[in-house]
Amino acid sequence: MLRRISNLKAATSLNGMLLEIHSEVPWTLHYEGAWTDSWTHRRCLHHHRNLMEAAECVFPEGPAWYVFAVENGTPRELTDAEESSLEEFRRLRHPLKRAQGKS
Repeated sequence: MLRRISNLKAATSLNGMLLEIHSEVPWTLHYEGAWTDSWTHRRCLHHHRNLMEAAECVFPEGPAWYVFAVENGTPRELTDAEESSLEEFRRLRHPLKRAQGKS
């Protein structure tokens, strides 16, 4: 089950310092992958053009990964439509194994 990021500031900071990325190419919207590791928030720090690229980037990091959007340099949570696309990616990329019971 996906959870909304309750503390986006924590997900986009390191030891309380806001992480800012400066890019040569001015994009108004990009996506970043993130995950938790030993109770710390980590980011891939890549500027992905779409959700799937960001998800593929952080997928190998383990089960506690997520993607967030960065719009005009400000991190934000995914919209409902973006969240639905990411859910579809999760279902297709890592389908749940169903236990088969005896009838």
